[in-house]
Amino acid sequence: MVSTSALRNIVPFVVLAGLFTAPVFAEIYKCRDANGKLQYTDRPCVGESSVFTPEKAPVADEDSDERMNRTRKLLDAMEAERNQKEKAAAEQKVEKERRQRNCNNARDRYRRIIEASRLYELDKDGNRVVMNDVQRAQTTERARAAMERWCNE
Repeated sequence: MVSTSALRNIVPFVVLAGLFTAPVFAEIYKCRDANGKLQYTDRPCVGESSVFTPEKAPVADEDSDERMNRTRKLLDAMEAERNQKEKAAAEQKVEKERRQRNCNNARDRYRRIIEASRLYELDKDGNRVVMNDVQRAQTTERARAAMERWCNE
């Protein structure tokens, strides 16, 4: 025994199969049943029925093919432009994040230089050499310039 849900799934396929296997030249009859409901069938109805002739699909002309090709080209160009804008937006986001990271690093470095009691550099042997006032001022100025470059643009 076949379940009701299985029948609901099978019926549309049976109807479609019947439509595609029916001869192309078959007539379609339009009838009204006893309740006044409109029905279409392949056999003449009892009582009043008329032959229903479906409209033919319009034939595509060369102009419509050309229009379709132009439309496709336009849509392709629009999609390429959208992709280009998305790529540019993604690149801007990455650049903004990079600048923010560099700004934070430059601010931190500047703050550490300002707050340090002594600054030193390492010589070629890895020994600490304390900076004099001129070297400290130059280092402070370079750190300030880096902070302005990354944070103000």
